[in-house]
Amino acid sequence: MKYAKRLLSLLLVFAIALPLISGCGDTASKTEAETSALKTENTVEVTTDPNDRSGYKDSLPEDLDFGGMTIGVLSSASFGGKFIEGPEELSGEIVQDTIYERNEAVSQRLNVKLNIIVSNVSYDGTGNEIKKFVLAGDNTYDYAVAQQFGLITTVVDGIYYNFLNLPYIDLSQPWWCNSYMDEIAIGNDKRFFFFGDYTAHMLYVAMVLFINKTMYENIIGNPDEIYAKALEGNWTMDAMEQLVKSCYSDLNGDGAVTVDDQFGFVTYYASSSTDAFAFATDIHLTERDNNGTLQFTMGTERQIKAAELINKIFWNQGSYVHLQEENITVDMFRGGRALMLGNNTLGSTYVLREMEDEYGILPYPKLDELQENYRTVVHDCASIGVVPINCAHPEQTGAVLEAMNSESWKYVIPAWYETALKIKYVRDNVSAQMIDIIRDSITTEFAYVYASKLDNAGKIFRTLTQKKSNDFASEWAKIQNGAENKLEKLYEAYIVNN
Repeated sequence: MKYAKRLLSLLLVFAIALPLISGCGDTASKTEAETSALKTENTVEVTTDPNDRSGYKDSLPEDLDFGGMTIGVLSSASFGGKFIEGPEELSGEIVQDTIYERNEAVSQRLNVKLNIIVSNVSYDGTGNEIKKFVLAGDNTYDYAVAQQFGLITTVVDGIYYNFLNLPYIDLSQPWWCNSYMDEIAIGNDKRFFFFGDYTAHMLYVAMVLFINKTMYENIIGNPDEIYAKALEGNWTMDAMEQLVKSCYSDLNGDGAVTVDDQFGFVTYYASSSTDAFAFATDIHLTERDNNGTLQFTMGTERQIKAAELINKIFWNQGSYVHLQEENITVDMFRGGRALMLGNNTLGSTYVLREMEDEYGILPYPKLDELQENYRTVVHDCASIGVVPINCAHPEQTGAVLEAMNSESWKYVIPAWYETALKIKYVRDNVSAQMIDIIRDSITTEFAYVYASKLDNAGKIFRTLTQKKSNDFASEWAKIQNGAENKLEKLYEAYIVNN
């Protein structure tokens, strides 16, 4: 009977929270650190607000008191830092104020002082900065939150604490992104990077397509048609290619394809622009055995088809790809001369705030209609967290991180997602539904995350697209030996040093 009551309480909680689940509440990994899903009585009062998560209790003991000790936090100044440190005082901006209140609530609840130090080190250098502190025996920082790209490169150096060994961490809770943490891990029994609603920047850097609704209406018809296609699961690479080709117009009549013409799709950097397309097709470049050991799986029929379809979208008359300047393609889109804009993220809606035409948001297309779900890759500048191996307060750090993620799930995510993102930056209700699709489809791929350590094997689609080539086998053959050797060495160094 007691179990039934707890289960009913949890079901009520998730029924209330379902419209807002941020994609992090996936099934927890089966590790020795996995904790019981039903540690405490969860009783909530059902409210009329379907987005109200405030009544959900986490599994932290209610009597925790750490006596006012200081927890040192390193936060990167670039990109996602604002989701960690927040403002110095209430400002009237709802998201930042909610972050401020979250930090205050955790400090008071656990009786700790948060010493948040903002680092101005470049986005790719934070891992080496932490390494210097560890090697010097300096335990100023109990944990750090910075860009994935810069932290991943130092995972083999033995400088990070196994997150699974921290007390109070409850991976069964909906604020932890277990599938993401599993994907970027090496082996089954260690996790050196934490990823959850505390690092809310992940949603900010989810890759999306922007669409000019006014232009669609003027050229094609009701823009609700393309939304309906996406909602029905039929937004595919072929559908996008046909749409792109149909929108080209030689506006200045000079008979040449130039920046002054009208296009169906514009983007910058032919290289990095391809990542979102490639992983949206639900391809996998690596696979794991039962021990968590990885190996490449390259040259599959699905990968080859994805390369062909990406090239069809990028290199037809309806597309304009600028090799360097982002501003040029953004201006083309804002000026009504491009139907769709690529190589942007959900958080970059702010650059379109002054756009006169109506715009909307779309997920990247599926490979084909047989693909079950959309897949949205998170940019490799996403914020993730680490705990230095010489963390002075692992017990208190575990409690702080669990509380920070809990409070973020209950208050920060709803404030940003429902109030700021879906109302402040989006102009129609259907785009809000697109955001739901994007949020629920967040993903990444091991070879993409560790690309710099693996001869850029995870970015092979960049090379193919730049060369306008569909010869996947030849490109893989050029780097196969080097990539496979480096994957083996990456694994060996990881095991030896950790």
